[in-house]
Amino acid sequence: MMQLVKKIEKESGKQVAVHFCNCMMLICNKAAHNDYLNELNSKLWFTRIFVEHDGTPILITSSTTSDGLYIYTILDNHVKREFKQI
Repeated sequence: MMQLVKKIEKESGKQVAVHFCNCMMLICNKAAHNDYLNELNSKLWFTRIFVEHDGTPILITSSTTSDGLYIYTILDNHVKREFKQI
């Protein structure tokens, strides 16, 4: 994860890297108090992190055996989880 943060800082600046870290902490705090990211407890699930130009991460989790995926987004310091059927 630190390599990703350093890459973001190098390419987009310190402010964007700090925003990314703050957003990831929001997701971690949300996951600590409810079932967010619990799907990753299974060995068949994986996640991908996409970073917007302002540093806001979008996490997508899916499984090789699932017919859908979870999309985690940040909006106004709130974490939102959506399930999309594929």
